[in-house]
Amino acid sequence: MEKPDARRRDERLLRSAFIISSTGDWVFRFALPVLVLQLTGSAVSTALTYAIEFVPFVVIGLFSGVVADRADRRQLMIACDVVSAAIVAGIGVLCLIDPPTVLVMAAAFLLGCVRPFSFPAFQGFITERVAEHRRASMNAWVQGADGTLGMLGPVAGVAVVTLLGPTAASFVNAASFAVSALLIAATAVVAAGRRLRTSFGAACRSLVPDAVAALRMVMTQRALLWATILLTLANFTFPAAAANLVYIVAGPTGDVPASLAVIAAAQGLGAVLGAAASPVLLRRFSAGTLMAAAMAVKVIALTLPALWPGIGALTVCWFVVGTTTSTFIVPWRTYRQGAVDPEFLGRVVGLQRAIPFAAVPVSSLLGSWLVVEFGVATLFTAIAVIQFFVWLGTRFSPLGRSGSSSVEVAGPSVIPAAQPSRTGGN
Repeated sequence: MEKPDARRRDERLLRSAFIISSTGDWVFRFALPVLVLQLTGSAVSTALTYAIEFVPFVVIGLFSGVVADRADRRQLMIACDVVSAAIVAGIGVLCLIDPPTVLVMAAAFLLGCVRPFSFPAFQGFITERVAEHRRASMNAWVQGADGTLGMLGPVAGVAVVTLLGPTAASFVNAASFAVSALLIAATAVVAAGRRLRTSFGAACRSLVPDAVAALRMVMTQRALLWATILLTLANFTFPAAAANLVYIVAGPTGDVPASLAVIAAAQGLGAVLGAAASPVLLRRFSAGTLMAAAMAVKVIALTLPALWPGIGALTVCWFVVGTTTSTFIVPWRTYRQGAVDPEFLGRVVGLQRAIPFAAVPVSSLLGSWLVVEFGVATLFTAIAVIQFFVWLGTRFSPLGRSGSSSVEVAGPSVIPAAQPSRTGGN
């Protein structure tokens, strides 16, 4: 029988694994685009490096959620961390030999192929090891920790990249993945629950039916459907600017100024404050109300650099975007964890990342074209207009009413009956 404090212990281990691996990621986020910009001097190539990491989410993400539901989530997360550590260490080795840009992009693509599996597994693992009444706090902590790292990570990232170069940043990230794998391995084996297994052939045959089942669930539940549509549209807004931030601030030379760290850190500070406030706000307002309000304020934030292009406006914009992102994500993830049966959460999460992420490579490249051809003000004018329609959709769709008694909840009955049977233990 599981000890009473086992879940809290595993929750602490999960938090530690998350913050350590995310620390390495924040340093690495600056290393890769700076490396490509230094090699090519091209805004398009730099944006392409950002975009190419999202391509696997579009294809693999359609099936990765199925794997997260079928597999032992604990083992899957460990495997993802180990493979990620090896890939990032490989990028560090490439940096030592002044690599062709195509090899760096190929390595970034391979790393992107791993991430679609880790996130839905992590989300499903939360439902297994975190009590329901603690999930809003857990989601807020995860978002707040990411925001804290977003505030401190740019300073460390710029320092490491400037003083030691992308090579050191790559090896730091590889080490963080390795430590994360060890921490997850320390969680209780019972965390896997009664996970059923099939043969490899049967598992492969179940991928398409299970992916279709997730799609039918999203199409049936109107709040889930509208969230998928609006998140896709939203990825044509801020990501288009974020993908080009290095170029916007540093220019074609790739000389990284201190202001880059300030802007990115402002987003992290905003994310921390938004995450801290979200659980409190959720006790007073519905999830839909908070999400709609966040989208409205984000319109104003994205308008600022269009009216007053410059470091000050970019810093305020990134701060407000960080705040509103947290006050959207925490209510959304908490609502979805309660609305979707945990047995099927992985495939729904995977699908709802795959479809919206399809917009990121396109928006990144469109953003680089707008910046180079028309300037920063034009870029932010375009994305502010799109964000306005995202707010309208959130405010007046079933997503804006999510968390209220009038919104349907997706349970096991929503999944089509024709599911592949699974036999076996553990």
